[in-house]
Amino acid sequence: MDTVEWMTGLVTMSVELELGWGVHDLDGHDGHLSENGREERRFLRRVLDVCDETGVPMTFDVVDHLLLTACDGEHDGPYPEGWFDADPGTDVAVDPLFYAPDAVDAIRSRSTDHELCTHSFSHTPHETVDATAVSADLERGLEREAELLGERSRSYVPPRHRAPPTDVLRERGLDVVRTSIEDQADNPARRIKQLLFGPPPTGDPEWIDGVLWTYCATHPNLAAPSLPSGQRPAGRPFRWLPTRLAQRLHLQYLERATVRAIENDEHLHLWCHLYDLANEKQLAPLAAYLRTLERLREQGRVEVCTMDELPDRYPAMVESPASVE
Repeated sequence: MDTVEWMTGLVTMSVELELGWGVHDLDGHDGHLSENGREERRFLRRVLDVCDETGVPMTFDVVDHLLLTACDGEHDGPYPEGWFDADPGTDVAVDPLFYAPDAVDAIRSRSTDHELCTHSFSHTPHETVDATAVSADLERGLEREAELLGERSRSYVPPRHRAPPTDVLRERGLDVVRTSIEDQADNPARRIKQLLFGPPPTGDPEWIDGVLWTYCATHPNLAAPSLPSGQRPAGRPFRWLPTRLAQRLHLQYLERATVRAIENDEHLHLWCHLYDLANEKQLAPLAAYLRTLERLREQGRVEVCTMDELPDRYPAMVESPASVE
């Protein structure tokens, strides 16, 4: 009797933990966070519960300032003028949107082996500073990690997917970086279809200049764009969708993307912000998807790994001659 040989897909999920640092410099981007980050923390715990139930790990991309319990609001360095005006210079009890060691402790305390990945110290966009500033900001965050967590990140998610200089990453001991593929559809109708039905980009990570680059969509796709994003309603084109239909469509989006990765023996990297998941409507499709991954993993059809595990899956045998810089 012939045996069926399945391809194996590889899935990575990364969740950006930014709270008040994410968009404080952008006008018109408020209203997505709950008061004092209460809902973000509550739904973080619920996501972690499902991860423990299924044994499915995630990478959490943490703005390293959130590791601090308190600070005076002064951070020397080559930062854009006024960048730290948003820093309240208080502590976690007073301003828990800018300090969140409790959230990091919640992740580290779980039985599932999640990764904490650096998302920079300050969330300064790379296009506003030079390579020296990027390096100094990374080192400040990594030093805080070593001091407060006892280890430094191996992987990096740059703010707003601006590609960092690879020599800086190597200097700081970072060997994995996530960046986006410009996959946005060319007109509004196609964009709506893309967001609802996909497919999201898949493809194996590649070594470039000594750093492993893993690729994702430009938009957050672990969470559903057709459902409320944190405390904000869904985007206007999706508000006509009944909640259950939107949830079902997003679960199908995630499952189809996973099957595609399996069939092509490829890597799928899904991502979102923590605040995207901080409501009841988003949790249902995510929880169902994690259970799908649990089942597919038991069948030997999929592996789930964190970003820092990717170099073991993709050894640096052949590098791309091109540079992302």
